[in-house]
Amino acid sequence: MLKSIIAFLEPKNKPEGYVYSSSKLVTGLMVIGILLYTFTNGWGTVVALSLAVALLFGRYLLAKQAAGDFHDMHQAKKGYAKTRNKDYLRFIKARGEQMLNDNKVLTKAAKEEIHQLLAYTAKYL
Repeated sequence: MLKSIIAFLEPKNKPEGYVYSSSKLVTGLMVIGILLYTFTNGWGTVVALSLAVALLFGRYLLAKQAAGDFHDMHQAKKGYAKTRNKDYLRFIKARGEQMLNDNKVLTKAAKEEIHQLLAYTAKYL
């Protein structure tokens, strides 16, 4: 069982989405909440768990926004393939550059996908 836990914790076995996971931070906040329970009569636990919930909600919003942005960029790529309208390429370029500048929690795979889309736009603009 210990080997399976260690294998899961290795970076090569972690599933990746568009944004980094917040599970380690949430787990840390839960442990802090457990430790604070006896010292603060439960109020420290409430604060720690509230922060954990806020962190999970923030990650959910970032992941949803990133997934929507990637969907929009891929649809624009399909639109350009059908119509050859360069506005689609300009949209992909603007959205991709904005995502790289604004979203600091993008995974390496997400950044590579953006760079591929930007290379596609550079080829046809």
